[in-house]
Amino acid sequence: MTKLPNPIDEESTRLEKLKKLQSINLNPFPSWSGQTGAKRYLTQDLLTDFERLSQREERVTIAGRLKTIRAHGGSTFAHLEDASGQLQIYLKKDSVGDESYYLFQDTIDIGDFVYAEGTLTVTKRGEKTLLVQHWKFLVKALLPPPEKFHGLQDVEPRYRKRYLDLIANTESRRIADGRITLIKALREFFDAENFKEVETPILQPLYGGAAARPFKTHHHALDTDLYLRIAPELYLKRLLIGGFEKVYEIARCFRNEGIDHAHNPEFTQIEFYWAYANYEDLMVLTEKLFQYLLPRMGLSMQIEYQGVKIDFMPPFPRKTFRELLIEYGKIDIEEYPDAHALLHKAQTMHIEVTEHDGKGKILDELYKTLVRPHIVQPLFMINHPVELSPLAKRVESDPRYTERMQLLVAGGFELCNAFSELNDPLDQETRFKEQERLLEAGDEEAQRYDADFITALKHGMPPAAGLGMGIDRLTALLMNAPNLKEVILFPTLRPLA
Repeated sequence: MTKLPNPIDEESTRLEKLKKLQSINLNPFPSWSGQTGAKRYLTQDLLTDFERLSQREERVTIAGRLKTIRAHGGSTFAHLEDASGQLQIYLKKDSVGDESYYLFQDTIDIGDFVYAEGTLTVTKRGEKTLLVQHWKFLVKALLPPPEKFHGLQDVEPRYRKRYLDLIANTESRRIADGRITLIKALREFFDAENFKEVETPILQPLYGGAAARPFKTHHHALDTDLYLRIAPELYLKRLLIGGFEKVYEIARCFRNEGIDHAHNPEFTQIEFYWAYANYEDLMVLTEKLFQYLLPRMGLSMQIEYQGVKIDFMPPFPRKTFRELLIEYGKIDIEEYPDAHALLHKAQTMHIEVTEHDGKGKILDELYKTLVRPHIVQPLFMINHPVELSPLAKRVESDPRYTERMQLLVAGGFELCNAFSELNDPLDQETRFKEQERLLEAGDEEAQRYDADFITALKHGMPPAAGLGMGIDRLTALLMNAPNLKEVILFPTLRPLA
């Protein structure tokens, strides 16, 4: 069996090299400066403009981390990596001088950061290369990068030490860059649609806007309990009341719930609200959004997620909540008008519900168990029962249901949740009181009664529609990542003992 190098021994060796640098008054951690006057390039820009720069023998500089080092007598080859890619550098004694060359050989390790200046050339093997004429230390790395030993493939260390994961795995960097592009594209789209980006409180005296258990904290100066927001919804609606007509927020939200492949307690979502629109308008805008996002991210309208082809070419089919339960669960919810009858039916179908659960909770579990796993291609599920939607307008032709839609895809992704917003303060007050009753009965996910929001509604909120979309889930889907921990740079993990 091959014995792997000992990282502790490696650190000791590197510390000795650090001391050697200090002994000759060479700072191994200098401030950045471009005192030579040569322009610093990204490696990808050099490769793109290689022919012109090499023909003109223009002096250029690059800076980054050394990924490989190969010494051959009086010459040394190395690969230097920056944020854009890699480029080979080539040091010769007769180009940099004996002292500089042997300093490189004696003190440099893989993982160190260096600054290199020179001209571009092509080696005998045909590799584009920087012929170094001057170099300097930028950072002496005291620990080796993971690939120096056995790479970084185990999932848990990758999440706990994301900095090493990003060094070792190009796929992790691809996903991180994809998320950045996605958020930028979302802003581009909503700005172009004349929505205004706003900010609302993260610390709130009352949590609301979603069914979830909150995180609670205490503000000492005010001597009051506050909650980390579970959604920005009620504050964004206050802005509609105040006169804004199109607003959006890219919001960090927090829910004190379980962690799995599709849930993280701290997550990012975009919510937007649109006055003088309804949920029909939202479905059209959502289809338009995907027509913009996918090409913007370099994707076609047909993507692959975990081996399954998914077609985002609109229009997406629409089916009601009731129709889907009939189709996949063989249950017509209109035959079970009260919670007791529905509970009995759900229990006979081995759905995990209890007598303490309200009708909304039972309906939700029926949907999650019987319907959601079967939806693969994009589908708008519409017209949810009112018990599931305390903030949505009722369907005028049948007030048992609401003008609500969710975009479902890939056997479990709920990409967005949206509805025509309830703006009747009396109806909203009745629904809040029902939520309070459920909270007192033990439902920790029930919403709170927000008297200030009711007062705000009494001043009048224009007819409007609103939508929330989880950016983590959307990133996972578009980047073909199997779980949210792959797309959140620093996911929530249990602390090590």
